[in-house]
Amino acid sequence: MKRITLTLAAAGLGLAAGTAAAETSVTLYGIADVSMRYVNTSDGQTGADGSRLSMSNGAISNSRWGLRGSEDLGDGNRAFFRLEQGFDVQNGKSSSSGKTFNRLAYVGLDGGKIGALTLGLQNTVIQDLMADHFDPLTVGNYAENSWLPAAMGRVRADNAFRYANTLGDLAVIGQWSNGDKWSDRAAGQQMGISLRYTIGQLGLGGAFQKTFGANDSDKRQQVWNLSASYQFEVVKVFAGYFNGKDQTNWVNGIMGRAVDNNSTLDRKDNGYFLGASWQATPRWTITGAAYYDQAKNVVVDGDKGKRYALIAVAEYALSKRTQVYGTVDYNKVRDASTGDISGRTSQVGGGLGIRHIF
Repeated sequence: MKRITLTLAAAGLGLAAGTAAAETSVTLYGIADVSMRYVNTSDGQTGADGSRLSMSNGAISNSRWGLRGSEDLGDGNRAFFRLEQGFDVQNGKSSSSGKTFNRLAYVGLDGGKIGALTLGLQNTVIQDLMADHFDPLTVGNYAENSWLPAAMGRVRADNAFRYANTLGDLAVIGQWSNGDKWSDRAAGQQMGISLRYTIGQLGLGGAFQKTFGANDSDKRQQVWNLSASYQFEVVKVFAGYFNGKDQTNWVNGIMGRAVDNNSTLDRKDNGYFLGASWQATPRWTITGAAYYDQAKNVVVDGDKGKRYALIAVAEYALSKRTQVYGTVDYNKVRDASTGDISGRTSQVGGGLGIRHIF
């Protein structure tokens, strides 16, 4: 993977006399991923009926570009930053409005053995644990298929303070985010911690995350999860469990339902996932994943629902930076979860795409 790197000399920029010149490397990076996507059901957000074929953001990893850099401060210490923006290749638009950098925007200090501190817009602890280590699809597939880790992990957090360190085979991350409301200072706050232990080919991980409602701190979402992976010679297998309790209506929104901010439901979820990635040849990679969720208190107190998804992805590497792929997926809902798919109880989808990493 190639990078465009600029080296900047931080000398003569108003620093105190006698300060030695320091070099800072800044790297431009990104992913452009786009596909043709078919689904046999309507768009749950608009209520439109019937199947559709459209150009969509990628199935493997959503498109983004970013800048990251670091400066050596001496004695094993460094300062660093990262800015990342998501975009849609099919129309050139930002993947979300209202933010100049909508995926990541943080600055930090790394003290080597004493760990690193970062401040800004960052992934949640569950998102990083899943995307980097335990989710078979790296939480990057279409929205119809990434509902379980996205709903449980919330993906990103504003105003986040993070401490991360690696102690031998144990990686630890602790994170806290403050809210923006003076009238209810706990509103929007989030706290989380994750642990990841690696021994040989086996990886074990777990996380706990608690989020207060953005407008009402009396409503909360609480999630914990356990995950594992094992790397065989050419196959890596994954498994995990999520336990969630949500009063904020966040999970219903991610699952595809209309959001009712006046809801008093205390939704409960037990989610499971399994998957495997097979490096069939140096160029071919085949990945399969299954997600299953048992939900309670979805529409009214005491109701129960089920949802699951089966996904397969085949990738072919044209080079180290460019891949073409095909994917098929099937979603099914039952009982109280039926409203997650507009107009039907199941959905079949597929896609063909290309991804370029720069």
